Amino acid sequence: MKMLAVALAALSALATPARAQTRLFSDNTPIAISISAPMTTLIHRAIRSTDPFPGSLTLEGEANAFPLQISARGMSRRVGGICSFPPIKLDFQTPTLAGTLLEGQGGLKLVDPCQPGQSYEQLVVLEYLAYRLYNVITPVSYRVRAVRVTFHDSDGHRGDDTHFGYLIEDVHDVAHRNHLHELHLGSNGLSAAQLDGTAASREALFEYMISNLDWDPLSAQQGGTCCHNSKLLALDANAPSAAAPVPYDFDYSGLVNAPYAVPPERLPVYNVRTRYFRGYCRFNPELAGVISEYQAHKADLFAVIDNEPALIESRKRDAHAYLQQFFDILDNPAAVQSNLSGHCRAGH
Repeated sequence: MKMLAVALAALSALATPARAQTRLFSDNTPIAISISAPMTTLIHRAIRSTDPFPGSLTLEGEANAFPLQISARGMSRRVGGICSFPPIKLDFQTPTLAGTLLEGQGGLKLVDPCQPGQSYEQLVVLEYLAYRLYNVITPVSYRVRAVRVTFHDSDGHRGDDTHFGYLIEDVHDVAHRNHLHELHLGSNGLSAAQLDGTAASREALFEYMISNLDWDPLSAQQGGTCCHNSKLLALDANAPSAAAPVPYDFDYSGLVNAPYAVPPERLPVYNVRTRYFRGYCRFNPELAGVISEYQAHKADLFAVIDNEPALIESRKRDAHAYLQQFFDILDNPAAVQSNLSGHCRAGH
């Protein structure tokens, strides 16, 4: 009875209207920012260090520059030899942000092109849209804000560089506006029985839609913390039950189709564009309802792609067609059985 009560409470929380969002992530209008920092030094040291450097950020329309600490972050794009520019972490001095668009922000992740040129910038646009697609399905998801970011190198060795990027909402804000709490599990994961079945099915179907295999809601990568490219939220931070996974980091997905993206070696997939369902069999009863959710939001999902001005037309056509292939499967019961419910993975 206790477990049933916890499960019902979790379902009620997930159905509760979200609290108000912070100003920065309250809409999707792109903003322009300028960051001044010792970028030459940061980039040179990024492969071996995530030590922060002092810098400042200026918002378009704001006279003042806000002090911050800027650091390289991440792993594969930072140390894997595939990028010349690392993902960035911005840490603000919160009191200086009062009354501005950044009010309430402490630390923010900034995603930017890891190599120069339009093709890599388009990859960032597509990954940004992956977050937006999941926002359509559930509020238990990371909000993102598109930015036109200019980097000024205070070392004086690089010219100003302006390109498309996006900021990612802090997980504590995701949890707060959904009346939930982040679970801190270290390297220990959960069992599938401790996940909320509907929330887990939403994540699994979303990852299948964008053809992403670089995730796991139950365990960490070797040497990492749980869970791989998923944060877990629950009603009680000290009671990991009916947990809702919140996915992030989609650059290895088929939707983005980055030139460096490869499937995990342990899976029988040889191209990231090949969809492979990794939902758990124990949640097959919830899967039908989640499929209906996606079908009900089909027009909204396509609109996210089709109405994005930063995405060039050829990429729009490709992304649109790729999503259509997903819906062709959902609309075919035999395909659902062979590709989804009949192709699930066991979970303890």
